[in-house]
Amino acid sequence: MKRTGSRPSGPRLPPSPESPPSVPATPTSPMPILSHSTMGITGKSHVYSPIADDEDGIQHVPIVPNRRPQVLSVADAPYNDSRLSRRSQYLTISEAVHDSSQPEFDPERLYPIDSGGVGKGGLASIHVVLCLIAYPILQIFVVIARNKSLFWSRLFVGAGCGLLGFVLGVSLLQLGRNILEAATWATVIHQSKIPDGPGVKLRDLAAHTSDATSSLSALRLLWDRNTYKGAARDYRRTYDRRPWTLFILFFLLLVGTTACLSFVFGRVVTIKTSVTRQDEIYEEISIKGDMSDVDIQKANELMASFNDTRITWTLAPFSAHGGLPSVSSFTYGNDTVYFAETILSQLLPGGSGFGTFDEKTTAVSTDSTQQTSVKIERAATSSVEPGSTLRFPKWGIRIKCARIPDGNADMIPRGNSTLTYVFVPRDTLQGLFSWFEMPLPGVFNAPLNMSNIMAPNDTLPATTKPEDLAMSAGKFYDNGVAHSLFSSPLTMGQEGNGWVSLEAVLVRMNTTYAPNGTFLRYSDQSVPDMDGNPTRIGYDAAICLELYEPWVIEVYNSTVGAPSSTRIVGKGPSIVNANSNERLIKKKLNDPNVKSKLNSTGLVGAVNKIIKVILIISSEYTNSDTYQDNGRDSYYVPSPTILSYCDAGEGATGYTVLSEDLFATSRAMADASNVLPYFVGSGDSLARRYSDRVLSTADIEPVQMIVVLIIVLFMGVLAALFVPKLPLAVPRRGFELYSWMAAFYADELVGERPAIGMGRNMEIQEITELVGNLKFRYVS
Repeated sequence: MKRTGSRPSGPRLPPSPESPPSVPATPTSPMPILSHSTMGITGKSHVYSPIADDEDGIQHVPIVPNRRPQVLSVADAPYNDSRLSRRSQYLTISEAVHDSSQPEFDPERLYPIDSGGVGKGGLASIHVVLCLIAYPILQIFVVIARNKSLFWSRLFVGAGCGLLGFVLGVSLLQLGRNILEAATWATVIHQSKIPDGPGVKLRDLAAHTSDATSSLSALRLLWDRNTYKGAARDYRRTYDRRPWTLFILFFLLLVGTTACLSFVFGRVVTIKTSVTRQDEIYEEISIKGDMSDVDIQKANELMASFNDTRITWTLAPFSAHGGLPSVSSFTYGNDTVYFAETILSQLLPGGSGFGTFDEKTTAVSTDSTQQTSVKIERAATSSVEPGSTLRFPKWGIRIKCARIPDGNADMIPRGNSTLTYVFVPRDTLQGLFSWFEMPLPGVFNAPLNMSNIMAPNDTLPATTKPEDLAMSAGKFYDNGVAHSLFSSPLTMGQEGNGWVSLEAVLVRMNTTYAPNGTFLRYSDQSVPDMDGNPTRIGYDAAICLELYEPWVIEVYNSTVGAPSSTRIVGKGPSIVNANSNERLIKKKLNDPNVKSKLNSTGLVGAVNKIIKVILIISSEYTNSDTYQDNGRDSYYVPSPTILSYCDAGEGATGYTVLSEDLFATSRAMADASNVLPYFVGSGDSLARRYSDRVLSTADIEPVQMIVVLIIVLFMGVLAALFVPKLPLAVPRRGFELYSWMAAFYADELVGERPAIGMGRNMEIQEITELVGNLKFRYVS
């Protein structure tokens, strides 16, 4: 039985624009009451009372779409004044919709609600497709990132991982938002079932529904459910046993996975860097690659000491670099070119080469200040940086040797003065010069003056033709040394392209120690061995033409090791391009003190003597090293050095026959190590520096990538297929506009009346303060 009440007070509704003028609303007439008849959402016809009570006794004015309100008199109303005088506690959306301040609103123009968008099945299908094509999409970015600098590789890989993580993350969130929406609506339903103060504050509901894909909304909902009485499982056990907290936690897991996807994809892509040399982009720098005027002056001051045979100085102590550098060799055409390896001090500011000739500087064994400072500087640098390739001119050695053709005609084993003589036929010497495409110097076309060569009591063999001889390869004392060396500089660099020297070797060996040996000639007299048995001495000899020339080479300067030569760029005294793509960066080096080419012309005259001293003394130093390898206690015994001149057999008695090629290699390496280092002092030379490129390669770890995609696919399928249903068989509701329209127009959500009416043009903050604490509850 319905209760009656007094007529409510308050503003009256204005008459409808289409109402007959015979029913005006006057200040003294009763308040008109709205009556509606409409088709419900189910399609059935319903007649609604103007005011109805729900099960809690709360009065509501229902929303009536598609019908214009009818104005009734108080006499026609089914309620008395006492019923109408009671003010409703809750305000429905129909009261706000049918507001006299909005006369343009026409309920009959409302369109039917349409879900729109893509359903769960469509989103799940899209998610599956995205997971399937994720691998090839990321592979495209990885391929683009290869062979790029580290910056660009990281940029492309990061872009690919970010794009893939964003797309899959959006897909996951769109699938998971239904879970958060269901949990939010379930919370409203749960809180609406409590008897005292039912409903959820609009402020809380706004926070829960602000973003259906936000972790903050989910965390706020999770917190509020722990404080809401109606959301407790014990309270709702009779009608809803779903684990909504677990659903919210699963949504938070989806959000966390989405946030980590780009990072995870970045971890499954491996980026490796490699240092690659290049010869296109360079800058000009200065290094220590020549002799300065100060170096030449100091060498000139020491020349008298080097020429004094009583003290027999060598060049080794006049260096702060300790041991001599190693030798590097490269094939150029049909020849092999030998170089002294560049030392680190040549590439350091304030450094120098070996040719400073500072008599106050001793070897590293007694004074290691400079070497120690270099070691300290290396130790202070803990990081490893890319190196660079340096290109600059440098002195190198080419050599060609020939064996003396006739031991009987071109050799005197032991003259009356006990000296041994070796002569070089003109044809043999001509062949050496022809090998290097050089003319035979005129001095070798003149007949030899034997009186200036041989001792007074010594004579030529009867088979010797003096007119066929070009030179004497030297006279050697009968000192028991198995191999003897002789050097004779021919030119002193007048033409500017280096120096030419002739190098000879004489092998004398007791046949007792060379049972398989072959020699050009044997001694006429026998020599007793250690047991007194008669033996003979075998003689062999060779002559070599050695060229000191300028070459352009490349040296790799590493940050973790000593510099090392890599290749010959060309022959010449100045730097040349290796390809047409080379280009200079930065400014060109214009320093008059930096030499751009190697030139021996400036060393003519007084300086020639210095260079001659370097050649002769350094060669003598080379020879002295080989002499120390001889057994001086017994006559003409083999040594490791002499065995290196032939294709030796096993053991100390494995000497076979003198090989001019093997001797050429041994001699060139000895001169490159003992002579060439002193052609570099403190003089500055121009060099090009080609800095290394640090290139990156990117690859996908397939197993890890597949595992990540399977996890993302599985979580998306779970989010799509296992969306919880709302309690009390309520249809699915979301946060989109259609869900709110359905909730308010169908009187599913009802709210308290505000104490003060809401006016136009109010700020959001004012609206929040006005209605934020009003409660809304779900009416089933």
